[in-house]
Amino acid sequence: MNDEHTTVAQQKQRPLAIFAHSDGFDKLYQVSSIALTAAVSGKPVVVVLFFWALRAVVCGEADEFVFSACAPQAARIAREKIATSNNPKPSEMLSMARESGRLKLFACSASMQFMGLELEDTRAAVDEVVGLSTILRLSEQAGNIIYI
Repeated sequence: MNDEHTTVAQQKQRPLAIFAHSDGFDKLYQVSSIALTAAVSGKPVVVVLFFWALRAVVCGEADEFVFSACAPQAARIAREKIATSNNPKPSEMLSMARESGRLKLFACSASMQFMGLELEDTRAAVDEVVGLSTILRLSEQAGNIIYI
């Protein structure tokens, strides 16, 4: 019984890792809302930004109502509902999660280069710019990994 309790306690301290690849409001909203919910629940969280997700965060475009939906009418309705809701925007949720001290936001260095982002701009938007060896270590340390 004691070993089981220790295992649960150790698992709770292992971070949730979210690997974010895509832009678009719907995807970035999921990333940020999951990260915030986990952080305020006491769970450590790491978000690793790749490609389009990284570009959206660095360029300040995470809150833009861009949808990759196949149904333009549904995207229009969602855009209208979101615009009139009181829900926080993705950038606000990421800020709140970071302020909790439980979220670390990482940028993939290769993605930064592929997307033509400047190191100075990227560093201003994230906690750390890291390479694949660090990303692999983060994934090994994670309790769970979510890909969005």
